[in-house]
Amino acid sequence: MIIPKHPTDDDELLRLSAANPGWHIEREPDGSLSVSPTSFQNAVRALEAARQLLAWGSERGLTAGADGGVTLPDAAVRAPDASWISFDRWYALSDQQREKFAEAVPDVVVEIVSPCDSYATQRRKTEQYVELGAQYAVVIDPRTRRVEAFGAPPHGLVLDTDRIIDIASAGRNA
Repeated sequence: MIIPKHPTDDDELLRLSAANPGWHIEREPDGSLSVSPTSFQNAVRALEAARQLLAWGSERGLTAGADGGVTLPDAAVRAPDASWISFDRWYALSDQQREKFAEAVPDVVVEIVSPCDSYATQRRKTEQYVELGAQYAVVIDPRTRRVEAFGAPPHGLVLDTDRIIDIASAGRNA
């Protein structure tokens, strides 16, 4: 965690992210920054999770990958590994609220524990999405194959978490 001298605003966070490709940077509610490198393997898993959300919900909402940052009600800026937001929720936002880091809690969030993350931290972050208004949030730990869900999945959504975990595994054709 990095603690800046002053809380990082959206423009600074965008510049910092652009200057550091390959790093996953999020702003905590207190203004501090969480920074971690992204691994290719987890990027593949995140893309698979986003693909599944897109296949399920493209007619009813928008899907984003790990570069889709959102500003949460507690002032945190998060970029879930995969997320989906209903058209109803998206179009209720003003143009200004959609700029930069959309001021919205996604309806569905998937977080994947990377090698440099702690499961407990990712679990708590995932749980907080539901506390802040997400309908459903899932945390996946590929190393232990542990999957935990919070809230209730929207009608018809069934994530193939085995495929998300195994798609980037050596020697497996997922």
